[in-house]
Amino acid sequence: MPTQTFFNLSEEKRERLIAGAMKEFSAKPLNEASISNIVKNSEISRGSFYQYFEDKKDLYFFLIGKFRCNYHNLMLKSFQEKKGDFYEGFKLFSEKYVMYIMESKKFGFFENMYLHMNYQINREVRVDFKGKQTRPTKDERLIDVINRDNLKIDSENELLDILKYFLSMLNDTIMEGFWKELSVKETQNLFIKRLEWITYGIAIPEKKEGNV
Repeated sequence: MPTQTFFNLSEEKRERLIAGAMKEFSAKPLNEASISNIVKNSEISRGSFYQYFEDKKDLYFFLIGKFRCNYHNLMLKSFQEKKGDFYEGFKLFSEKYVMYIMESKKFGFFENMYLHMNYQINREVRVDFKGKQTRPTKDERLIDVINRDNLKIDSENELLDILKYFLSMLNDTIMEGFWKELSVKETQNLFIKRLEWITYGIAIPEKKEGNV
């Protein structure tokens, strides 16, 4: 996480550093990105950089964290719009999420993130399912807006596991979309097919004798 010194900077300086980092991470994956280029883009000294962040990984995950709140809000609103229905809510979220990522002005950053995703990055992009909204008028937890009546779960922890599993599957699908250079619609449809497989199964019900 950034130091307090970073947060004490003027908004203009913070935004300049963020923009400089985004430019570098959009051009190169984390392991190839250069602090020298980041400080050059940001017009700061290398010494100043280390007053704000421990290393480039610290800065990178800070940038990912800035997007996580957006993901959380998007998922919450999707389930609310579909009145808590798990399949319909996650389907709507996935369509919006894929579009948000693949049509973003920060496309290069997300492309590098997904094409070079590892366990640590995957963990960082997870939505905080149990966290509450910061706005006082929207203080519902995500897991509280999901209708559990028709789900085969016995506890809140099992619901959390399911959400994490589906989000991991969505992230894998987006990664595949970038890798195969799929369109937004193709990536959306690919995930929806997988969502249907997991939600409703892959077996075709056998017709009973006497049924037409």
